[in-house]
Amino acid sequence: MAGHLTIGVDIGTTNVKASILNTQSGKIVAFGSQEHPLFHPNPGWAEQEADNYWSAVVSAIRQCLEQGNFADDIAGIALSGLVGVTLPVSDKGKPLRPAMIWMDSRTEPECDDIRATVGEDTINRNNGNRVAPWFIDPKALWIKKHEPHIFNATHKFLSPSGYCTYKMCGNFTMNTGDAGLAYAYEYQKESWNENVANAIGIPLDKFPRLYRSHEPVGEVTQKAAEETGLRAGTIVAAGGTDISSAALGVGVTRAGEAFYSMGTGSNIGIMIPTEQTVDEYRILKWPHVLPGLTMFDAPMAFTGASLKWYRDQFGQSEFHVAERMEHNVFDLFTEQAKHVPPCADGLMYLPYLGNSLAPNWNSNATGVFFGIQPTTSRSTMIRALIEGVAFDLLSNFRIAESAGAKIDNLVLNGGPTKSRLWNQITANVVNRPLKVPDIGEAAPIGDAILAGVAAGIYSDPTEPLDQIVTIKETIDPDPEAHKRYADFFEVWTSVYTNLKGDMDRHRALLERYRSAP
Repeated sequence: MAGHLTIGVDIGTTNVKASILNTQSGKIVAFGSQEHPLFHPNPGWAEQEADNYWSAVVSAIRQCLEQGNFADDIAGIALSGLVGVTLPVSDKGKPLRPAMIWMDSRTEPECDDIRATVGEDTINRNNGNRVAPWFIDPKALWIKKHEPHIFNATHKFLSPSGYCTYKMCGNFTMNTGDAGLAYAYEYQKESWNENVANAIGIPLDKFPRLYRSHEPVGEVTQKAAEETGLRAGTIVAAGGTDISSAALGVGVTRAGEAFYSMGTGSNIGIMIPTEQTVDEYRILKWPHVLPGLTMFDAPMAFTGASLKWYRDQFGQSEFHVAERMEHNVFDLFTEQAKHVPPCADGLMYLPYLGNSLAPNWNSNATGVFFGIQPTTSRSTMIRALIEGVAFDLLSNFRIAESAGAKIDNLVLNGGPTKSRLWNQITANVVNRPLKVPDIGEAAPIGDAILAGVAAGIYSDPTEPLDQIVTIKETIDPDPEAHKRYADFFEVWTSVYTNLKGDMDRHRALLERYRSAP
């Protein structure tokens, strides 16, 4: 079979990104991206349409193919995507309802049901994780309770990448990374636990067959070839989760290394041996794309989303200037924040625009600005947004270390990490040197490597990394700035703790008056 190129596609929360990798040179030769929408039909709900995933995947691939005569030389494709998504489909692969994504927080009652019927200790031991709305099972139980006709008609629950892999090759599949977000998956054995599945009430036959991320799962069908422009018969790999594919893409492949991925949300992923038991469940565990490694991972919901919220609500003037000057609007924001001193003149921001993920796992959490004064400016707010996100990272960083996770290296990737100011603030807050790789979007690169293994080009996913990944910069922390941040971090933590009860009452009032006539 012809081909020295591979293509990786990552389905993010609001954007699909694709890269073509030349496996001979180790260089990316084409890149494409396409946004797709996110819907919030009710407070705490977050849904997406499956066919919007596929349309964006098709667009991103076609953008890549338009940049050269590549299709006949592409040997394989792999897709990764956002996790904690529950998408029911029929036996014909037709979506039965919108996908409930990771930030959907409606399923606290179903979490209580799982705690009562199965027990959180059982889930902890089997899956390595806590019970929280972020996972697949509570959402599936919500469908079973509120939309039983859909649950009964469900042939398989798929992830976004699983759905698009089905559209690509016609087979229902699930990679082990996506499976790690289902409680019946026994992560240290790489297999399903039928007893746990039955106790939860989601039959195992509603989940697809499991594959390791580098394994082939089929070939591009004629229909998918016509839609995407790829050659029919191109090998399709199982793919991975967005964060684990990204970790591979920046060369984070050994225990003790850590990866901070920033996008709409963010993750700090710390590599631990799969056999290592870590009794800490505020931070998640799921399989790396490399067998034998587990990612001790803390997801945070509103990273780039915080600055995007500011842009959409208050950044119209910068947006118009950016359009006129052909600049990135976010660069205009961070340029303003650069002139504000560390700790933003005392202004603090809790980055919880709808809920909090790790480490608080509070579906009732809400965003807060604390410390507004007469001198508070737009620039101060922008700086506080960035610092609030960094404080959220620090809270997870400290928990991981206290649980026994070793953190030797911290490697960055993602949209916000293109900002030198944002990176410096992050380094100062966590008091660690940060390594910035000379690489574009990491997840599709990791996927392209997996596709290369599935197509027989590489013998192992780590084989080409020395050729692909180089570190272009190491950002050292400022000790004086860190001392100031450490002092304000204690207040920042206390603000959340003291407001938690009010956040619960606030959500109850919203629910009461939303349902009132």
